[in-house]
Amino acid sequence: MPPAKKTTAKKTTTAKKTTAAKKTTTVKKAATTKKTTTTAKTTTSTTAISVAGNKKIGTLMKDFNKKFPYLRLGIYYSYARQAVAKGETITRIDIDKTLASVRRADSGGTISISGNKRIKSLEKEFDTVFGLYAQICYTDKDGHRYYTSGSADEKTLSAFNAECEKNGCKKGVWK
Repeated sequence: MPPAKKTTAKKTTTAKKTTAAKKTTTVKKAATTKKTTTTAKTTTSTTAISVAGNKKIGTLMKDFNKKFPYLRLGIYYSYARQAVAKGETITRIDIDKTLASVRRADSGGTISISGNKRIKSLEKEFDTVFGLYAQICYTDKDGHRYYTSGSADEKTLSAFNAECEKNGCKKGVWK
């Protein structure tokens, strides 16, 4: 008879462990749900801009300027990079065209633009994904237009946008 008692004791112990495990799981799920809700509230104001081939360049530029009001996104054909290096003036791509119609034939994909992305990373992504030359630009308080370079390219879009605001740069200039 002693072996039967041991078996019964094991079953009872197992049942108690299972119940305790269920309670723990429920508590963890509730905590996870709460964190997710909090995160969702935080990220609504920092949603990323999705960039795909079907987006018009003008729409992309407007969306970018809405998210970063003190910055501009300049998009050019890839050969413009050499012209800039030579000090020549470059012309922007027609803003009524889609990215798919102006990108390199062997390129394509999507880019996500968020505030924590570094300027140099975004410019490189446009080159890698679309084969286009992109520049983050700004307009100072006197109306002079500039491209970012050097240490500014190391900053995130949000940080540089805040710096431009602090320095009195023009707001809402996207063309």
